[in-house]
Amino acid sequence: MTFAKTVRPDRLASSRGPLAGVLLAASLGISAPALASDRWEEAGSGAVAILPVPVKATAITGGSLVCAEQRWSFRLRTDDRVASSGFVQAKLTVDEESFPVMAEQRPGLITVPIDFAMIEGLKSGAGLAISFGSGPDSPAATFALRDSRKVLEAVAPRCSQVDMSAFEQVSLSETDPAVERARPLLAEETKLFREATSATPKLAATHLDRGGGREMLFATLCGSSWYYGRTGCSLFGYIRPTPADEWRQAYNSEGMGLYIDPKISNGGWPDLVTLERGGVVQIHWKWNGSQYELRDPMVAGDEPTSTGAVTP
Repeated sequence: MTFAKTVRPDRLASSRGPLAGVLLAASLGISAPALASDRWEEAGSGAVAILPVPVKATAITGGSLVCAEQRWSFRLRTDDRVASSGFVQAKLTVDEESFPVMAEQRPGLITVPIDFAMIEGLKSGAGLAISFGSGPDSPAATFALRDSRKVLEAVAPRCSQVDMSAFEQVSLSETDPAVERARPLLAEETKLFREATSATPKLAATHLDRGGGREMLFATLCGSSWYYGRTGCSLFGYIRPTPADEWRQAYNSEGMGLYIDPKISNGGWPDLVTLERGGVVQIHWKWNGSQYELRDPMVAGDEPTSTGAVTP
């Protein structure tokens, strides 16, 4: 699970102002909390979902679920019982399924980052419980999930994309002339796909001139997610040091957004950066003299990728 800090969303006041609501409640003999929302709501702007009024709450007075650069976090407002700062262990429970997470606490606010996969649970669940610690004054609250699906599907498209401005995007197209160069290189892979699925995968490609005779060719085959995994695509990279050389496969992974790091190269071959569709973690690849490998081997066991490079 990854963590991110986000800006604090502000709930917009109604056009009549909070005082009008209090006076109306008093005139009708209704307590103010009874007028508060019991369902999720969209904020006035941004990728912000306002949570309903918490019930069974200790120290938590309200909150929002916000998204920035494809990272989701709960932002929970707290009373003066939460006066310290630091990281705290938290537990989020959607219906009967619990998720342990690490939250960041500071006076008046607790930020709880969540995994993107949990969003689906929030959409379909009935209730959300959040707790921190086990003491009698430890922050805790339960929130209804009424209208959560409608609100999350409305605000999710507003979430900003991961900032990849430091890198050069590699765009592949089904109409690029490089497709004809890639077709014979992927003939065997295409044949295997047809035999397994009785369909023909879509081929897209691009060609990069790296100078000094060095060339790179990237191609994707897209078809069945059953065959190629959750992205439905496979990404291939080929290199040749000179035009007289044969193309040699040097990279392979599931379909991902592909970028070049213009600041780092080895032997004239640039570092690659990939980003899973809808993902938040930049994956860096370096040239090791014969193929591309993960620059940080610590992430190798966590990423759904494999170089799968073939050295002739």
